[in-house]
Amino acid sequence: MPPAADLPGPLAALAPLLEQYGYPVVALFVLLDNCGIPAPGQTVLVLAAVFAGTGHLDFAAVVATAFAAAVAGNTLGHLIGATGGRAFVHRWGRYVLLTPERTARAEVFFARHGGKVVTLARFVDGLRQTNGIVAGTTGMPWPRFQVFNVLGAALWVGVWASVGYLAGAHVGTVWRTAVRYQLWLLVALGAVAVLFAVRHLLHRGLLDRGLLHRRRRGGGRARLRGPHRPVSLETITWEARMADVRTGPGPGSGEVHRAPADRTVVLAVLAATLVVLGAQAAGGTNARLVLLLVFVPALLAGLGTLAQTVGAAVWVTTVIIVSSVFFPPESINGRALTVATVVGASAVAVLLCARRIRRERELHRMRQSAVALQRQLLRPLPALTSDVLLHGRYRPIEEDAMVGGDLYDIAETPYGTRVVIGDVQGKGLPAIGTGFAVLGAFREAAFREPALTDVALALENAVTRHNAYAAQSGEAERFVTATVLCLDRGHGLGVQAVNCGHLAPYLLAGGRAEAVPLAAGVPLGLADLAGEVRTVQWFDLPADGTLLMFTDGVTEAADRDGVFYPVEQRLRTLLDRTPDRLPEAVDEDVTRHSRGRRRDDLTVLALRRNPSADSAR
Repeated sequence: MPPAADLPGPLAALAPLLEQYGYPVVALFVLLDNCGIPAPGQTVLVLAAVFAGTGHLDFAAVVATAFAAAVAGNTLGHLIGATGGRAFVHRWGRYVLLTPERTARAEVFFARHGGKVVTLARFVDGLRQTNGIVAGTTGMPWPRFQVFNVLGAALWVGVWASVGYLAGAHVGTVWRTAVRYQLWLLVALGAVAVLFAVRHLLHRGLLDRGLLHRRRRGGGRARLRGPHRPVSLETITWEARMADVRTGPGPGSGEVHRAPADRTVVLAVLAATLVVLGAQAAGGTNARLVLLLVFVPALLAGLGTLAQTVGAAVWVTTVIIVSSVFFPPESINGRALTVATVVGASAVAVLLCARRIRRERELHRMRQSAVALQRQLLRPLPALTSDVLLHGRYRPIEEDAMVGGDLYDIAETPYGTRVVIGDVQGKGLPAIGTGFAVLGAFREAAFREPALTDVALALENAVTRHNAYAAQSGEAERFVTATVLCLDRGHGLGVQAVNCGHLAPYLLAGGRAEAVPLAAGVPLGLADLAGEVRTVQWFDLPADGTLLMFTDGVTEAADRDGVFYPVEQRLRTLLDRTPDRLPEAVDEDVTRHSRGRRRDDLTVLALRRNPSADSAR
């Protein structure tokens, strides 16, 4: 073993413990460090490898012990998360800002990137202790978790055991050399991070320009990667009204991003400067901590305005140059390298900020157009008529498009409240055009036609005419599945329905969730081919019942094994939800089942009778 005086502080403090107890200490500390308890497992692993390098322990035994303990620790963490993590988050998560929506996003992220996280998290303090618990809480399947758990443990143990073993008796010299050059290592890592950020933003910029170009040409559908944020129908009107306020230009900046206030930025930059300069003075002339200030403009590049980023870059460059006069590098070349590094990093930060602002402006204009289009196509919810109250949830498969092939509407007419929900075959702008034709026909025929079958016929004719026009333009013909309902106080509990090939709704009442037995008709646009006459069907909707309608974005959501979402089974677990919360609960449950993988647009509507209308009767 190297002399205790030659061991650096953390290793010297643990050396007596390892000398006395040996391998059990390695197993215990590594196990605790990997199951959620902040123990110095990584330090003990390196120290044991140093002992092995000097011949005091067997290297193979150290590696085997640490590997088994690391796998067992993460496995225990997964078990803790799987058995009690979700209940803990639901009960106490709100106190640490873990809202249900954030928890759902975390589950989606882990479903897509959980393998990489479990494999690499051991190399980051904090993540090493918690990644097993998080994996269990988010429902990462046990077999998949174990594969990446074993891989991550092998990499982690292999890297740090090799470092300690190769250092051996020279660990003190290696440690001091690492401390001497750690600042330059941090600067190099920062430069690599900046390069990756530049590459990422350049890629996203090309993607955004390609997306805009394709949409301007009316070309094929451009899919965006990443989790899709749910769009609540109740907030659409508010978003459109607040768009200019939320994204309007700041004073003198013209930004579309809500940046921190100038006073906040100035105080933060000054505070960071004082802290770094104080550490610089305490460290002496050999410390170059002032170079850490180059990360200030890099941070503002992602949060602040262009003026704030430029101001911070100029300030940081000036401070570092002046500091180099009082704490000069050992050579002229070192001073020139310092100045060049700072100027280059500041210039990159300013360029990144400018690119981010351009991208935000483009996305803002796209979103404003999408909101305007959505307000023309989809009625904001909740909607209240004299007969019913309708709540809803809508999530397009393309988040930035905000609209897709799903459609719905509600109209209070002289013949009662009429509701339509439908799904256009296909995706993209042509599907939106077909949906607009159906909604336009419904909004006219619902008020004009006394018979519900005539309303359905008007929708059929609209799709037929639209397909004829599409054929002349060289586009594919499409069909639409839809269900048209009519509720009238004069019909008592009865509800009229004409089903045009759409999914049957579900009735939630009396502690039960059952599909309404509606015969599936022919989709809109195919009636002439089938020669079928549409008929009205009746079913009862009790005063305390909720009618749940949805599109195939719910039923065709599949898990990793290809199992579709079990609608009736899952609805039985959501019976305690109020109608206003039911669509959101269904959406979140579908997201958990499919691990965030979307195949289609999703629409969920919850319809209940107007309580005031029932009391008036």
